[in-house]
Amino acid sequence: MPITRPWTTEDIAKLEKLADEGATLMRASAALRRPSSTVQKKARELGKPLPGVRKVRADLRATGALEEKQK
Repeated sequence: MPITRPWTTEDIAKLEKLADEGATLMRASAALRRPSSTVQKKARELGKPLPGVRKVRADLRATGALEEKQK
């Protein structure tokens, strides 16, 4: 059985701040030292879902900031 760490008010405030700043899921997960699935679940509960890597890359490609790989 995995050991879960309860969310403190400080953790929730930090997650909300990261979401408001536009942080990615991976960045928020690293900052909070929690698994990405846990962070995404809590962010959705708070009504502030975080963009995943695929969404961020797609947005960067759309703006031309990221070039696609040549095969």
